[in-house]
Parts: sequence; structure tokens; C-alpha cells
Amino acid sequence: MSQEQPREDAPEDGISMDELTEVLADATGETPEEIERGAEALDFDPPSEATVLDE
Repeated sequence: MSQEQPREDAPEDGISMDELTEVLADATGETPEEIERGAEALDFDPPSEATVLDE
């Protein structure tokens, strides 16, 4: 269905999902597990379906 990257793989110019989860957990004071549960509750469209705005 969606074209998500494997969690372990980092994009060429970014951080991995696990690293992002750790950063968010540190910044919010939540546990990585709480961050992941919250993310699962969100409904994101894949970038290929995103609306592009030209401002």
C-alpha cells in the first residue's frame, strides 16, 4: 500500500526513522514507544500523493 522505507535505512540526506523517534522522544520527554504509538494514530499521505504548492 504505502511505500515506506525500512525503519533501519536512512535516506541519503537525512536520519533514520529510529533516530527521528529518539530525537522526538528527547525533545518531548516522552518514551520512544509513546512517540511510535502517537505516530501510528496519525494518517499521513505518502509524498507521492501530496499536494504541491508553488508559492
